Amino acid sequence: MRKLFYNGVIHTMNGDETTPSVTVEDGVVVALGESPEGQPDGVGLEDLRGMTVLPGFHDSHMHFLNYAIDKEKVELSHCRGLEDMARATREYIEERELGEGDWIQGGGWNENNFREAAAPNRQDLDAMSGGRPMIFTRACCSVAVANTAALRAAGIFEAPPQLDDGRIALDENGVPTGLLEERARFLVYDKIPKIGKNAVKRLILDYQKDLLKAGLTTVQTDDFKLWDAGFRDVMDAYSELDAAGQLKLRFILQARLVDEGSLDDFLRMGLKTGDGGDYYKIGAYKLLPDGSLGGKTAALRESYIGEPGNRGILTYARSELYSLLEKAHLAGMQLATHAIGDRAMDMVLDCYEELARKHPSDDPRFRVIHCQITTEDIMDRFRALGALADIQPMFIHADMRVCEALIGEGRTKWSYNWKTLLEKGVRVSGSSDAPVEPFDPLYGIYAAVTRKDMGGHPDGGWLPEQKLSLREAIELYTGGAAYTSYEEGRKGRLSPGYLADFVVLGEDIFSAPEDHIKDIRVARTYVGGSLAHDADIDG
Repeated sequence: MRKLFYNGVIHTMNGDETTPSVTVEDGVVVALGESPEGQPDGVGLEDLRGMTVLPGFHDSHMHFLNYAIDKEKVELSHCRGLEDMARATREYIEERELGEGDWIQGGGWNENNFREAAAPNRQDLDAMSGGRPMIFTRACCSVAVANTAALRAAGIFEAPPQLDDGRIALDENGVPTGLLEERARFLVYDKIPKIGKNAVKRLILDYQKDLLKAGLTTVQTDDFKLWDAGFRDVMDAYSELDAAGQLKLRFILQARLVDEGSLDDFLRMGLKTGDGGDYYKIGAYKLLPDGSLGGKTAALRESYIGEPGNRGILTYARSELYSLLEKAHLAGMQLATHAIGDRAMDMVLDCYEELARKHPSDDPRFRVIHCQITTEDIMDRFRALGALADIQPMFIHADMRVCEALIGEGRTKWSYNWKTLLEKGVRVSGSSDAPVEPFDPLYGIYAAVTRKDMGGHPDGGWLPEQKLSLREAIELYTGGAAYTSYEEGRKGRLSPGYLADFVVLGEDIFSAPEDHIKDIRVARTYVGGSLAHDADIDG
């Protein structure tokens, strides 16, 4: 059916172009600027009532199933101390009527938000758990804390192993404190009973509406290393929902396969980046070589302030990382590698440069996810290589409070340098890393434009010389994100031949005060020209 959406202020994101109407047929934009008068019979008409329209938002990196399953665990992001954690845990146990041996999982805690900034330990969790095994993951998803029962279940309490790619924190007597960094977390995660394909399908169906409420029409989601389910169950869940027409937005799965065995299992399926359809497809191959800044596991060239010798954690040796990337690259997979610290970025860019020399290809679009602690030479390497930077503007909400204390003033001034990346000609996309930060793109746009936290601080913004213009910030979540998935000819614009994915805002974002951007409501979300979310109906 042909449909005309008219009487809007439609920002096509083709430069400054606006149009009052967009015509859609079979899920694709076929014309701009047509009048509702004189349309032939059978053309549907929808009055936009003067509202502002943008292309649908696209998040280039998140963990959607982690977000979904976390909604059914103990929610700790609001906690300001152990008392809050204990209260949330007690309510969870009572609501779920948990048995004595049932596992308890939670996520979102951040000791920097506590009234007293100290991470919880196993004894703290022991007091909350009633003897049940329990693990709470930090907001950064690079650190977790487990209680004694969970550590015993994993076999790492009495004789904790030494790891090259993670750390089990020990007290002065050599006994685990409960804190687990990077790969050490999985020694406990792997003992948690797994959910199956049907449970994964329910999570997708129950929580995809949350993405649509935020105006998201495409998400690139790293769901393979979900510790609650295997990657085949995840793939089958998405595939079956796609075949049944039950996916309401477009999912691109980033394939995090952390070792050679799991990568080989995947490649034997004959899949590569881009395989799939409009609502479900295979995206980039994803690896995670370092951790987080807040968790002090991001791999740095120099030590963290006040901790001589602590330069974070690299979860791969350089040779191991290159071997995995090379195998995936030669099998037709785009590469998207997590790197937060400058030392991690050095290693990732070294691998990408070696791949480009040994196996040149026309358009590899090597990606680095996060790109936080940069230097000018690192940004110049991005430009020379044509590497893409997947950034998370909302990270500054928390990190601006701790960055300088962790890495010092000198390194801080080269960090979160989004404007400089753009000025150097690096292609940059916007994402959330949800559930690390909320996936609402308007929050990310606000953070990119103002360089402030959600409370509006500091005045003038943090490292204000790195502020983006509003159009640059919107481009992160439209054309910039589309480019990362080779879809710049189909997504990120409203133009003939592009998918009819668009968002209707309750206010004009271009005339709203910058500090108000985060408060603008998504009124409606359309995917393929079909209404997928209406705030007046869905809330």
